[in-house]
Amino acid sequence: MNIGELIRKIRLTKDIKSVVIYEKLGISQSTYSKIENNKYKIDIKILKEISTILSTDLTTLIGEEKEVKIDQMKKNDIENDTNIYKLIKSLETQSELLREQNSFLKNEINNKNREIKQLKQKLAK
Repeated sequence: MNIGELIRKIRLTKDIKSVVIYEKLGISQSTYSKIENNKYKIDIKILKEISTILSTDLTTLIGEEKEVKIDQMKKNDIENDTNIYKLIKSLETQSELLREQNSFLKNEINNKNREIKQLKQKLAK
């Protein structure tokens, strides 16, 4: 349930008319309707005022579910940061190994080129 729906549900449960709320807030009926229909980005100041008018906790309007989602998002961010760090470290290690292999292979090519040159010289004699 979104915040607008929750506001409407609490308002109706407490038998409070929307006119009471929007007049106390000093906003138009249209704006208040948008709040309840989730078509208005409500700021925390208005949300606090609505919770006072409805005699309910601000956390009730925000909802525990949203707190859990925020906590989960923070946890996911930390896990993502950790995974990104691990990935970077792994890529750095792989990059170093590839540089070492590249250097080894260049030396092998140089050695083979020397061997080929020596064999060509022997064949020319």
